[in-house]
Amino acid sequence: MLQLIKKKSDYFNFPSDRNRDFFEGPGIGSLIQNVGSLNILYFAIQDFPTLFEMYGSEWATSLENQIRVGIENEGYLRLQHDEFHIFSFNAGEFFLLDPNDCHQKLALDELAYQFKVNIENLVKSDQISLTGNTITLNSGHSSFRASHTNNKLWSGFLSAIGEARLEAQNNADLSNLELSKEFCEIIKHSRVNCHYQPIVNLADKKIHGWEALARGPRNSPFRSPLTLFDMAENIGKLFQLERICRESAISSFGEFDQQQKLFLNIHPRTIVDPNFSPGETKILLDRWGLKPENIVFEITERHSVKDFKTFRKTLDHYRNQGYLVAIDDAGTGYSGLSSIAEIKPDYIKLDKSFVDNIETSQVNRAIVETFTDFSEKIGGKLLVEGIETQSQAVAMIDMGVHLGQGYFFARPARIKPELTPEAMNIQKTPELRTDTNICGIPVKNLVNKISPVEMDTPVPVVQNIFEQGDGVSSVAVVKNKVPCGLIMEYRLNKHLSGKFGVALYSNKAIASVMDESPLTIDLETSVENVSKQAMARERKKAYDDIIITKEDKLFGVVSVQKLLDTLAHVQVEMAKGTNPLTGLPGNLGIEKEIERRMKAKENYSIIYADLDNFKVYNDTYGFKGGDKIILLISRIISWATVKYGSDVTTDFIGHIGGDDFVQVISPDKAERICLAITRCFKRIVKNSYNPKDRANGWMEGKGRDGTTAKFPLVSVSLAILDCTPDQSLLEIGEQAASLKKWAKSIEGNCWVRERRQL
Repeated sequence: MLQLIKKKSDYFNFPSDRNRDFFEGPGIGSLIQNVGSLNILYFAIQDFPTLFEMYGSEWATSLENQIRVGIENEGYLRLQHDEFHIFSFNAGEFFLLDPNDCHQKLALDELAYQFKVNIENLVKSDQISLTGNTITLNSGHSSFRASHTNNKLWSGFLSAIGEARLEAQNNADLSNLELSKEFCEIIKHSRVNCHYQPIVNLADKKIHGWEALARGPRNSPFRSPLTLFDMAENIGKLFQLERICRESAISSFGEFDQQQKLFLNIHPRTIVDPNFSPGETKILLDRWGLKPENIVFEITERHSVKDFKTFRKTLDHYRNQGYLVAIDDAGTGYSGLSSIAEIKPDYIKLDKSFVDNIETSQVNRAIVETFTDFSEKIGGKLLVEGIETQSQAVAMIDMGVHLGQGYFFARPARIKPELTPEAMNIQKTPELRTDTNICGIPVKNLVNKISPVEMDTPVPVVQNIFEQGDGVSSVAVVKNKVPCGLIMEYRLNKHLSGKFGVALYSNKAIASVMDESPLTIDLETSVENVSKQAMARERKKAYDDIIITKEDKLFGVVSVQKLLDTLAHVQVEMAKGTNPLTGLPGNLGIEKEIERRMKAKENYSIIYADLDNFKVYNDTYGFKGGDKIILLISRIISWATVKYGSDVTTDFIGHIGGDDFVQVISPDKAERICLAITRCFKRIVKNSYNPKDRANGWMEGKGRDGTTAKFPLVSVSLAILDCTPDQSLLEIGEQAASLKKWAKSIEGNCWVRERRQL
């Protein structure tokens, strides 16, 4: 009955009397009658009807689901119990009902504000990338005490809902919150410190600089910089906060190489504030032995600059004194290409959303490569943040990215951290796998036979070949059948596109514009080796065709695209089960990880994850619904492993197939990870059911014997197997089968562990 309604006419309407039966069934009415009273937190997406019309239903559904998950996670974190309920009357709004006899540390207004800030920041990156803007949540709250009759229950509940909605619409004054008083105390006593995260030169693996990241007091709601700066902006204390952060970052910086940089986050509105004085910063620098050349003002927030002319003029004034400038979140929001072109920053920081799936996403790779070229042409450096895995780091190095930042290199710390051993040993792709050849296919199998031209062939003749040729992108130039040059169509067009280009080259030979040193390879060379040599070329020639020879005579050409497509196909075949749905390693990868642990003489734990009642769900809700459940558990497993595991570079997650997953992690982390997975999955999986099944807590379907029955909601069973280096894969498999059977015999979300002497 209560669900997200997508009809425009239903926006922000009170539920009608036809919903009253909801309160007489096993829903909110039952909840209220049992607990007596409730606290209500209310959240509404600001201007949701307008946004819905602009971006469509698919965007709206995705955003609502993301916010719902955020409210659930925040609820568990903030309320410290799982007795709360979340529902929606209308599209774009959410109610959290919390029995007020549960322990609660914060006042409702402060609680609502913390929810609001954290959820806004949760969805910020996605919304910036999708729409170029952030979304705003309006928040409100109220309390409700139950009566003895259903009629009063209904009217009282509606009244409490209306009160929460009204408060959200009125945008309560944040200065009245106890939370804001705590914030003002932090500002008054400068209780902000900085953590530092290294920025690494990817060419030589040396630390280029450090980003200073603000942290509030421990055990405070303002520990997170997100909450800290959101409150500062809302109550007009942004400049004071940034000054404190700047002072803390400089005074705590410690020893450093004279060439290293310190990146300081600056809001664009701060830099044009009359109170912002580079003279104050210069005094600090002199005191702690730094120079303006060591400081990079990182323009961080995704806000428009109303007076861009003044902003640019002020920025130039500081740069003339030696300070450097970085633009954050490039390619998103207000940090678009027009702003970057105007400012010509010394550093361009690419948003971490472009790093996701960089190993396989051709679109993301193209964007990163484009920004790398762009930054070089304006005299700057590209800095890619959010690098968390070795494969992402390798991809950045292969593409020629200048600088990298992320957990793979080091996590932020109060004392500047050392780079991880994995980061210090990272290599370009051509330097990896020197002892193996994953693709032995000879390049002759991919060759495109072409008709070459002699060196004295006129340019217009070659131009006509491109115009008449079907899909021809290059022409080889030969002398006595021996290749001596290559002309790409796009390069020829570049020569001819000038004002006098056609006239200038009309009587010239193709030798005057050809590439005199193209990559030339023997036809028996493997595809993998050809690809490595092709990608090792200078950037401007990286995607030019490769000339293939037989006994030094022209045999044909092959495109880089064909090479990469062939390699990708081979790698997919070799993966032997890398799951196309989740992208996680399959059986071969799992076996290799276990063998690696054995060779390293490590003790380790394997967590086997299996879904219960999944077949019934899949049969009832369809394969698409089943895929969503599998993706959900894979993401929860990944989240729990990152949050509670040892290290993203050593913890391993694999997908055996279907609804079976495996993690290989440190034994001391296993139980906490399992606890997080079961709790999170139990709460979130309910959203995968229709309102009726969700309210019932079960669904009707056919079992394996074909009999119709009631089945509980899908749950996850986890089995922890502690392993030693001397165990074989066969022994592990036998013990795992017994342990998984034990776990699945327990009803609901659960985990079990067989303890061995490690």
